[in-house]
Amino acid sequence: MQRKWVLLLAAAAGLTVCAPASQAAIIQFDLMGKGGTGLLPSNENATITNGGTGGEVGAGISFDDVALVLTLNVGWGSGNGFTNLSGNTTGGHIHGPTAHGGTAAFTDPNAPILFPLDGQATWNNSATNGGYTGTVPMTAAQAADLIAGKYYFNVHTAANPGGETRGFLVAVPEPTGLAGFALAGAALLRRRRRHA
Repeated sequence: MQRKWVLLLAAAAGLTVCAPASQAAIIQFDLMGKGGTGLLPSNENATITNGGTGGEVGAGISFDDVALVLTLNVGWGSGNGFTNLSGNTTGGHIHGPTAHGGTAAFTDPNAPILFPLDGQATWNNSATNGGYTGTVPMTAAQAADLIAGKYYFNVHTAANPGGETRGFLVAVPEPTGLAGFALAGAALLRRRRRHA
């Protein structure tokens, strides 16, 4: 009986490994920085004393690695469960690429604006219930920088024109593929042995 489970798991893992290359992988992202998780004033390079907070809302942030489209659902202010900004936003962008990727990027100098978001119809500049929901098409080179952790989301206000609250776009690894099947298989075998 155990042999059947092992063969079934091996077959399932083989199907996963041999999936067509054109099948999209949707990669989830979190907002992070040197100050913690989310859009935080402490993630900015400058010291911000009166900044608000924000983070992912709704479906969060994801990237389609075949269509090369980043989907963002981000909010700030008390209406979204965060703290209010010092005032309505004066700008909001994805900046990058930073000199380094991953956590090393958290302390890199400020990067240039790459994708201005505040001019889009779905940008809400409210200090108390603001946010952005939309998509950003990317080139292959931009997608590589995104996956490497070289981009950050930055919200600007009149009191903090250089940026009031920031979060780096950091890919979230998931236990999928062969390793995920191995863990699931081990759990099934343990469960089977207990009931035998």
